[in-house]
Amino acid sequence: MKMPAKKYKEQGQVLIFAIVILIILLIATLFLFDLHSIIRSKIKLETAEQSAALAAAKWQARSLNLIGEINFVKAADTLLLDIPTIGENDEERVASANKTLTEMQSRISFCGPLIAFGAAQQAAKNNGINIYVSDAQSGYKTVSDDLNNYLTKLDPSSENYNYGDVDPAPDGYRWQVPYVAMLKLITSQGLAVRPNGRFPGIESVDPPWLDTGDLYSAILNAMWCNPTLNSIVKYPDSYWNGKWYNVDFEHTSFPDESEIYTLGIRFIGSVDHSTIQKALANSNIDIASNEDLEPIRWCVYDSKWSRYNADDVTENLNYSGPNNDGLNYWSRGMFLRDDLKDSAVYGGAMAYAECYQHIKLMNKYKSRMARPSGVESDQMEKAQDALQNDIIKETSVRTLKVGNDSATDNRSAGSVAKPLWTLNDKPPTDMLIVLPYFNDVALIPSSMQRCRPLRVNFSNLERFLIWLSSVDDLHNPGSAPPEGTQQYLTALQKLDDPAFRKSGWNNDYVYDGSNVSIFFSNDYKYNSVSNPAGAGWLQQIWKSTDNSIDKDSTETKEEESGWNTRIYSGRYYILRDRNGNLVTNEQMQCRWTPTGPGPGVHPGTRTGPPGL
Repeated sequence: MKMPAKKYKEQGQVLIFAIVILIILLIATLFLFDLHSIIRSKIKLETAEQSAALAAAKWQARSLNLIGEINFVKAADTLLLDIPTIGENDEERVASANKTLTEMQSRISFCGPLIAFGAAQQAAKNNGINIYVSDAQSGYKTVSDDLNNYLTKLDPSSENYNYGDVDPAPDGYRWQVPYVAMLKLITSQGLAVRPNGRFPGIESVDPPWLDTGDLYSAILNAMWCNPTLNSIVKYPDSYWNGKWYNVDFEHTSFPDESEIYTLGIRFIGSVDHSTIQKALANSNIDIASNEDLEPIRWCVYDSKWSRYNADDVTENLNYSGPNNDGLNYWSRGMFLRDDLKDSAVYGGAMAYAECYQHIKLMNKYKSRMARPSGVESDQMEKAQDALQNDIIKETSVRTLKVGNDSATDNRSAGSVAKPLWTLNDKPPTDMLIVLPYFNDVALIPSSMQRCRPLRVNFSNLERFLIWLSSVDDLHNPGSAPPEGTQQYLTALQKLDDPAFRKSGWNNDYVYDGSNVSIFFSNDYKYNSVSNPAGAGWLQQIWKSTDNSIDKDSTETKEEESGWNTRIYSGRYYILRDRNGNLVTNEQMQCRWTPTGPGPGVHPGTRTGPPGL
């Protein structure tokens, strides 16, 4: 039967539609396959990082326990109670024995952390982390490159040698040759994870908030909820007079122990018997019968362990959190189920591990949209630019980096573990000397203790702060900041403007909640010309819109709404909390709980810089 011409022309149209659907399904399948590969790689990396950090922390604990056992030996009866005091030779024998024991402790402070370093690498490799970047990109990971560069700074024959004349560790242990030999051996086996330590850089920065990396982007983008910016804009106006940016710092130095997975110990000379007896109060050792402990050198915790670590606020302050507000940040109800126990509040030894992989992708297409900054207008601009051109583009790069590498990503994003003290309800620093009671390890939030991952050069921020220390005029510095650091200078110049600070928090603003109608207009808000005593953004009353209301009205009325009370003016409304206070932008947008009278007060708020 002959088919009509019209039907003949319509044949195959379903096939075209089916082909389009099949292409879409194929692309979706490739995308899902890549997505699955990325998720699988992320899980593998996290497991490897946690295993590596725990393995390293375990060896840190063992090293501290060995050092503590030797402290016990020094305090044993054979050295403290039964020392003959007949002739000079006996005193020399005691001094020689003490020197040998101290050298053993010093050797452990180098060897133990390096065993931890090797154990971390093996733990990561056992979890499938490759020591190479990828099959498509030859060469080792950047952690291997950095470690090799680090070795040149330990080599006196190298032009990059970093330590001047080599001084032996306490009581003569010449650490350099065996330390370098162990590092070379570990490196030759291939490195999978990047460790932490005390590497060349600057520390003890004052004011400490200048060493907070995310502060500068927060200033440039007026991110008032950034904890550091939120705190410093509330400083009194007098703080910003003169050279407030006068930065002071110390250069890190070799710590007389391993720079990698540092234990944080030091050696001191003789101390009185009552002090040591207090430290050994939980043991059965009695040293009261020997008043003269002059030959004994004790291994103690350095300042990094201190609960109130004034020497290094930004680098290793125990449980500082991202905003350096100390224990307030980690208090009950904020991030933890309960407050930290006193016995857990200490800094000191910790083990960090991070790694990354390059995985092959099935899909070779990517979006043309460039990565936007945090500014909303920039996001819209880049999205419109991508839509006006082809939305996707083909790329020859068919690998994706998963994970983090501090050397190239300029941030720390690995896992952190700590040796745990288990003697009593007090931190180990209360025992004065190192004792062998580190019997467990645990992972902790990576932001709980800031660490310095392995690196060989100053960071951009450190180079900027070193340059800033010589600047007398922030707006006419006389020389350009180091390459790649202009954004830091621009941010500080912006922060130096009183109008900028007051647009966030105005110390001249006086809250008056007697007439709530004023908060529905902009008249009460800060304006450098028309209203210099107005409210900054953090102090301004939060306002929203109820689209279910059509009418516009200037009359205000209050309606209960759950825990809060809504105050309406037409379709706009503000909130009054259960205490009767109006809710501010800070309380609503920054998610802090108000305390005390008036808006804009939250736990941990500082009214001025330290010392004011």
